[in-house]
Amino acid sequence: MPSLLNGINTALQALLAHQQSIQVTEHNVANANTPGYHRQEAIMAAQHPITAPGWSSGVGPGQMGTGVAVDHIRRFNVAFLDSRFRRESGEAARWNVNQQVLQHAEAALAETSTDGLQFKLNDFWANWQALSTEPANTVLRTELHEQANTVSDAFNRRAIELGRLREDQDLSIIDRVGEVNAVADQVAALNAQIAHVRSVGHAPNDLLDERDRLLDRLGELSGAVAHEQQNGEIMVSINGHALVVGTQSFDLETAPDAFNANLVAINWNDGQSFSPPSGELAGLLEARDSTIVDQINGLDSLAAALINRVNTLHQSGYGLNNNTGMDFFSGSDAMSLRVSSDVDNPASIATAAAADSPGDSSIAQQIAEVQHELLMNGGTATLGQYYNQQAASLGLNVQQAGQLAADRQLVADSMRFQRESVTGVSLDEEAAKLVQSQKAYQAAVRMMTAIDEMLDQVINRMGIVGR
Repeated sequence: MPSLLNGINTALQALLAHQQSIQVTEHNVANANTPGYHRQEAIMAAQHPITAPGWSSGVGPGQMGTGVAVDHIRRFNVAFLDSRFRRESGEAARWNVNQQVLQHAEAALAETSTDGLQFKLNDFWANWQALSTEPANTVLRTELHEQANTVSDAFNRRAIELGRLREDQDLSIIDRVGEVNAVADQVAALNAQIAHVRSVGHAPNDLLDERDRLLDRLGELSGAVAHEQQNGEIMVSINGHALVVGTQSFDLETAPDAFNANLVAINWNDGQSFSPPSGELAGLLEARDSTIVDQINGLDSLAAALINRVNTLHQSGYGLNNNTGMDFFSGSDAMSLRVSSDVDNPASIATAAAADSPGDSSIAQQIAEVQHELLMNGGTATLGQYYNQQAASLGLNVQQAGQLAADRQLVADSMRFQRESVTGVSLDEEAAKLVQSQKAYQAAVRMMTAIDEMLDQVINRMGIVGR
């Protein structure tokens, strides 16, 4: 039959197992507020039993247990929730970027009742109308010239602000590309560490937490998707192109964009173009190359129509000094729009349809009426209507992007809450586990104490009866 020493070993194994369980609980409590931490649990398993031989037989009453040990440290995780959360957080990040850029564009255009471009254009037409009543009035000519400069400045300022906004997105793109590369390198390094720890039979739970945190960030940055391999390594891809395979990462590169001066294009290090499905980078690229460009193009179309129509009429007229064929505006878009040097002298502003006709204001009247001409949207809108439509469309886009961002963030938060309900630490549960492990530890101590007393009886007291 087994000796009492086997009992001591059984009690010792119980002490060690429950002590380790207490340490796991302590680790959980200590990391209850650590972002990305997954709660752990010591999974107990019975030790291999031994066969107890008898005095008269090689076989005893049966196998005798040898106690308990920690089989492994379980890490609570649900891969499905991880992938859903990363996908939704990538979409939320994309629309958050879009919303922010649209809000900045709306602020850059700054369409208010007194400082808006529409307000300045209305004053410009009013100045032409006033000049048509007194075409020889030099004060009115000077006021018109000054108001034309105000309109030009308004176009220029808005074009500059939109251009700066686009450059800001470009700088953010460069920054995010650097972050993607850095995070990918860290994931590859963690793959190597995790594979090594698993190869010696241990559970790299804290390393897995760190890797999952990095994978969450990659999903938020670029819509990256992770696939776990049999050896525990993670393969990461973006829109079907590998970013991390085992211990190797494949960097993204930025280079001057051949189609966009002073901006960068993103390519993989093998030369393939980069196209993220979601994430901050998708939002930044869409904002830089589509959202802001649409606003710039709309402003440029308005400026070009204004320049061409006013110049066409102005070139056909005569100034007080009989100058003719003169441009009123120069440039071709919102950025280059200026009051032409041809009319630096207000007397050169054409108001008459014929030479030596200082009282003729027919050209001034025609230019004043340009505000009512259907020059935009294929002859369906005036300059003012077109700009109002652009401003209204921008405001609507801001609202829609905000709603989409809020909706996506709501789904992402829901996924995060579901994941944390599985992986998060409950202090109440940990307190209950601690009491349970403490009681088991105390019972093992009592068992060892009892066996010690039994051994004391055998060693020190047996055989002294009757002395």
